[in-house]
Amino acid sequence: MRFKHGLLAVCATLPMTALAGGSLDLSLSDTSVRLEHEAVRVGSGAHITTGLLYSEERQSYAFSAGFNAVDATLSNNDLIGGLGFKGFLFDAQEPGFAIGVGGFLRWQPDFMNGLGTEANLYYAPDILSFKDVTAFHEIIARVTYKVLPQGRVFVGWHDVSGYYTGTQATVDETFHIGFRISY
Repeated sequence: MRFKHGLLAVCATLPMTALAGGSLDLSLSDTSVRLEHEAVRVGSGAHITTGLLYSEERQSYAFSAGFNAVDATLSNNDLIGGLGFKGFLFDAQEPGFAIGVGGFLRWQPDFMNGLGTEANLYYAPDILSFKDVTAFHEIIARVTYKVLPQGRVFVGWHDVSGYYTGTQATVDETFHIGFRISY
């Protein structure tokens, strides 16, 4: 249990090393909670994330830490995207570890009056999955709405699953609501 508490502390503080503004993302369903912290290092294009997902219904969890490359100039504020990797320490059927490659896109055009969409996809094939894990994925899709200059609310769906020899073990798959606050 001490290891989990230590990992949670690392997840909470790692993006603070980016020396920049960031955001806090919270999503809830009736049986799960997901918290993610992200920051972009000023002028470098380094996008650092850490997160935690817990499902009460499945008694499962996933810790994540990631690094993506993003446009350092932010020349196109309507479409923001990043490519990189995300490490996952999770327990669905049994503990496992995977390093997913992929990225994210956020499209929030001015002409939509605050409406936007987001998508994340990270996939770890067998070569990047460890212990008895043969594959892993995180898929997120959301519709967002800007309610404040620094805040967006959203409704979405996510699927976080690990694959073991012959079986799929889902950490969480659900529709959720939530918000992101930028600072």
